[in-house]
Amino acid sequence: MRTSEMIRQAIADKPTGAVFSSADFLSVGSRAAVDQALLRMMRTGTIERVARGLYAEAGQHLDAQTVARALAQKTGERVGLAPSAGPNDLLVVPTSGLSRTVKAAGHTVQFRRMSQTKVQLAASPKGKTLLEFWTQGIKNLTTLEIQRATGDWMQGEIDSYAALIPAWLRTAIQQANTPRKSIKMGLSGAYDWSNPNIKDDVLIGKVLEKHKFEDVARLCFYYGVPKVKRVFKRRAFEPMTSATVTRMLRNISKGLRVPQEHAHA
Repeated sequence: MRTSEMIRQAIADKPTGAVFSSADFLSVGSRAAVDQALLRMMRTGTIERVARGLYAEAGQHLDAQTVARALAQKTGERVGLAPSAGPNDLLVVPTSGLSRTVKAAGHTVQFRRMSQTKVQLAASPKGKTLLEFWTQGIKNLTTLEIQRATGDWMQGEIDSYAALIPAWLRTAIQQANTPRKSIKMGLSGAYDWSNPNIKDDVLIGKVLEKHKFEDVARLCFYYGVPKVKRVFKRRAFEPMTSATVTRMLRNISKGLRVPQEHAHA
């Protein structure tokens, strides 16, 4: 079989949208023979040039990330997934090589030199998310944003990136995904929905203000009646609320003493 025919067959076997170079076909002929065959195929419209030394089947839409990886493969540099999209369909790609902008196959690819750690992060979808958070910085991140992005990650997945991200980001992820106190206690409402790191005394005060018996009881089981009473005495409530909570705490205290009395009987 002729070199050109073997190259045509090899190209047909590649996935749709693949980018290739002369080096991919050196097993079927000399460099000169491969280059000549590709040149003839380009002249007949079978393939088209994507960038210098890179080709694809004619008429196919090429994914920008595929183009970026093909460009990087020529130089041997490591690249990651694009952490962000810029204006005018600009694809920003982390790279271990030189920073540069390349136009190929209708795409503008900006290779941005980054540390090996950031390039390694950008090599996977989850790592890419962490790199975006890192780039935003702690002042521009919200707990809700972190929860939405990492809430369904397994603990092992988060741990696998621990050595690649700054300590402040690890802490932010841990705090964002720590079960809220209202969930831990089984409270009927999300009293701490706006502040997952709510202080104990503030949470107790919010629950007492609503004075739902089952929630007040859970507070007492979790913190102990004495602590709940101390917070209650320090806060000012409406007379009706104060009377209701006083009655609840008295009944809960009695209920908790009964099992203890039976145990010592």
